Amino acid sequence: MDQHNSFRRAIENGEVVFGARSSTFSPTVIEIYGELGIDFVWLDFEHMGPSPYDSTVFEELTRAAEVGGTELFVRLPNGDPELVRKVLDAGVRNVFVPRVDSAEEVREAVEATRFAYGDGPGERGMASGRSSTWGIAGDDYLETEDREVCIGAMIEKTTAVDDLGDILSVPELGFVFIGPSDLSVQMGHPGEKTHPEVLAQIEDIRQRCHEAGVPTGVIETDPDSIEAAIDDGHQIIRIGGDLASVKSTLSERLDAVSDLR
Repeated sequence: MDQHNSFRRAIENGEVVFGARSSTFSPTVIEIYGELGIDFVWLDFEHMGPSPYDSTVFEELTRAAEVGGTELFVRLPNGDPELVRKVLDAGVRNVFVPRVDSAEEVREAVEATRFAYGDGPGERGMASGRSSTWGIAGDDYLETEDREVCIGAMIEKTTAVDDLGDILSVPELGFVFIGPSDLSVQMGHPGEKTHPEVLAQIEDIRQRCHEAGVPTGVIETDPDSIEAAIDDGHQIIRIGGDLASVKSTLSERLDAVSDLR
């Protein structure tokens, strides 16, 4: 398996990456996304899909990403180190943890992605999964994995905001993704993602992340909003998804030919 991670290299070089969600978890959709030039495919294992504890579900998903020339971007259901290790061993390169509360929680998840961490060993173990080409990877497998794997945290709880300074100081934290929906709930404005207090909190998170040198990600689907997000310094942007695209395109066409039915 190719260990190269174009997603991590891009954000570390200050570039912007565009992604799309695949709610169908379809290898075909993932391959098409790659052929279209989508940089990453958002797979949400927190709210939907098969169990990420079954590593076999990633075999065709990672193959499709390789064939299409894109990267998987996997939202885990939690930061359980055992789960982090299992998903990485299955060949995924980019993972992020939702609903984090503290720097300690983030550090445990990050440490689970590394064979070497700081001045000592990390908490990732040797395995014979797809990431190591079923155990026949070269001598530089360990060093390459540590260099290529990328892990991030979603900031979408007020507890995480309270501990944001320490979270951003966790070594090898690759990025922060801002979750306005859950943040609005936590702040007492459920569903009001554009409430002034929510917007102010998001702006504070953005500024603090960028001051710490940590790339940030957001969801924007309108071209003007995407451009504004880039102007604000966000580097990871989810611009749509398969189900929303199907609904939008086909409903528009049905409306256009409704008189012919």
